[in-house]
Amino acid sequence: MQKNPDRSRVLNELFKISKMGMEASEIILPSTHGRGLSAQIKHQDENYINLMEKSRAMLKQQGEEPGGVRKNTQSMLRGAIKTDLLWRKTPQHVAEMMVRGATMGVVGMTKVLNHTPDCDVRTRKLAEEYIAAEERNIDRLKRFL
Repeated sequence: MQKNPDRSRVLNELFKISKMGMEASEIILPSTHGRGLSAQIKHQDENYINLMEKSRAMLKQQGEEPGGVRKNTQSMLRGAIKTDLLWRKTPQHVAEMMVRGATMGVVGMTKVLNHTPDCDVRTRKLAEEYIAAEERNIDRLKRFL
């Protein structure tokens, strides 16, 4: 498959966002009390893993490896989540953290889509599906706030 810089940018952003979402949900999950909230976070985690694998596979189709997330960014994410959870582990606070993270992902992906006009339809559709899924997740998490 021919390389397309806009396609690569969108796929790399999807990979990065899904990797960070997966890591965040896996850090938060052990501190989550209540089956409803735990089930929601597990669902999101599974979606992040699937998206990460899809974006990786699509990048490989065009002979690329995902750019990934910088180690210092990952460390900062882990540290911020763990510190935040030291003080408050209530379902409301956990849901709020997940809403904030999902919102950041939606904003980041929307920015990338707005600046990649030459992205192919299949990749753009995957990104739009991610945004729609995160918006549904945010709506589901609102009941725990």
